Amino acid sequence: MCAYRSTATFEERGIRPPPWNSATVGESDLKFIHLRDGEDTGLLQYVRSGGIAFPHIMVPDQLQIRGVAKLSTNEPVGGVSALHVVGDQSEQDSVVLQNKEADEPNSALSTMVSHALWLWNAKQNIAELITRAQTRSLLAAESWLPTPLAHAVFGQVPGTAAAAEADAIEAREAEGQKNMLAKTDGPVSCVAWHPHRSLLAISHRATDCVFVYDLVNDTWCSNVLQNAYMQGITSMAWQPNCGYTLAVGCTTGVCLWNIVPAASSDSADVLKAPGLGGGQISAWMSLLSFPELSGTCRYPSQLPTSDKVSFHRSASSVSALSFSNSGQWLVAGHQTHGHLTVWDVALGTATPLKRSGSTSRSATLQVGMSPNDRYLISTHANGQLRLWETENWTSRVWSDFNANVTRFTWSPDSRSVYFAVADSADIYALALYKAPSSLDAQVTHVTTFTAHAAAVSEDADSERVRVGGSIKYLALDPRGQRLVVSFDDDSTSGDISLLAVYLVNNDALFRAGGDSSALMPLGYVRGPNWGKQHRLEQDVALEPKPDKSTKKKRVRVGTPTPSWFGFSPNFEPGALLTVVWANGKISLLPLLYATKLTRA
Repeated sequence: MCAYRSTATFEERGIRPPPWNSATVGESDLKFIHLRDGEDTGLLQYVRSGGIAFPHIMVPDQLQIRGVAKLSTNEPVGGVSALHVVGDQSEQDSVVLQNKEADEPNSALSTMVSHALWLWNAKQNIAELITRAQTRSLLAAESWLPTPLAHAVFGQVPGTAAAAEADAIEAREAEGQKNMLAKTDGPVSCVAWHPHRSLLAISHRATDCVFVYDLVNDTWCSNVLQNAYMQGITSMAWQPNCGYTLAVGCTTGVCLWNIVPAASSDSADVLKAPGLGGGQISAWMSLLSFPELSGTCRYPSQLPTSDKVSFHRSASSVSALSFSNSGQWLVAGHQTHGHLTVWDVALGTATPLKRSGSTSRSATLQVGMSPNDRYLISTHANGQLRLWETENWTSRVWSDFNANVTRFTWSPDSRSVYFAVADSADIYALALYKAPSSLDAQVTHVTTFTAHAAAVSEDADSERVRVGGSIKYLALDPRGQRLVVSFDDDSTSGDISLLAVYLVNNDALFRAGGDSSALMPLGYVRGPNWGKQHRLEQDVALEPKPDKSTKKKRVRVGTPTPSWFGFSPNFEPGALLTVVWANGKISLLPLLYATKLTRA
């Protein structure tokens, strides 16, 4: 691992953090605009200079969505995994997603459709029918065996009392963890931007449902994506070059939603591509499965059709998802092991990428395809960062880190990857020096964010804010010119509600001897405040008293922390930073800059 010369820090460049009672609206001319209220004159100056002000998107903590029953975990579940949308014309806000088997039992058409789909999927149903027969036999035996003996003999067999009890305990633990995360990280668990349209998919933590927001029309899609199988959402990704297909990773597998927008009745819009905002949609869901990990593993392009595994229901937990830029492959990481699964979505086949010695300790944390689809990176809970090339699916591993790689982000030219490590304030880069599919790459230490206390203004009595700490997440904009980082809550951290922004010169990574200008400090982003009622008296009481000799004071900041942030893939004036805050607000912050790299 090589190290670059130290980049000038935020403190050395004199970049001041914004005060706690302000909010950032965007960047213009390499400066961030922070406003204290709607009457701040800075807003008028920002708009006159070409700035764009987006309203906040608000996601409530609790939602009531009727009509979707929870999955009973003590009964074997089979049948077709395709789902459809049933829309109530009288109430546009109560759109229910139901299983085809849950249609009216007396409907002859429904029965015919169910039988036809069952016959079409007969090959996959045979194994499930055998499992059902075994389960019925075990249930019969469990009825006359003593309970402890039945538990010892049958263990966690699906359908038995032992399995039902274990499932109930697991469900309670998951619900408790979900409630805890909702209090700390807010109601939003995942966010995904559509690669070609201004659509934002947002998953709600408490209800495990997905909403779609149309930024162009400034409205929510009136349908809600929800199903009993879609529980414990961990990740989401839109399929590129495929209309409206959304993959949702959760504890039961991957829910692949195919969404069809309603046709426009306006003759003027006939030639326009249909959108999702405001209107009714049709949608169906397929629950993708995982192939067996035993046997010989080969990469997808060389597997014969007879060796490929078709889609069927799965109970494997998914921790991360990533589509290839072409939309052909969907890569999934798992919570229970370090193997990866690669789907050819068009052919409906899945292939495992196996790793020797993979256990639950090497569970996958994040996966990401490079923009040119020639590389794949995965990070794991055992501290490994693995680089795959997608021609022969060989890989190389880096594991000499003190902790896990928390987050990584590809550069748009697919030549480098910026990443951070847990419990560290350092930012690293993995630089690829040769053309694909070479694995000749080197990890370099780019810069360190030095924690410090700084005054928000030049006034001697101005408040001081401590900034920095261990880096939690980072994100690079699609043009590769802005790198945003957030901070973790630990003993070294300061105001973790702030985001730090760097100006990026990716070419500096490939200069001989290294270059200190790879990342240059640019400014800070602060989100919306909780409100005065959240600035508790006990928090103020804990603040240190002002120093009479210097007349300076420290203010304990209680603004919401960022729980997720990323960039819209399409924003012509520069980059559109999207930040999800712990209070449920989603900020859209335009970073306006020239398309060519501007040096600070």
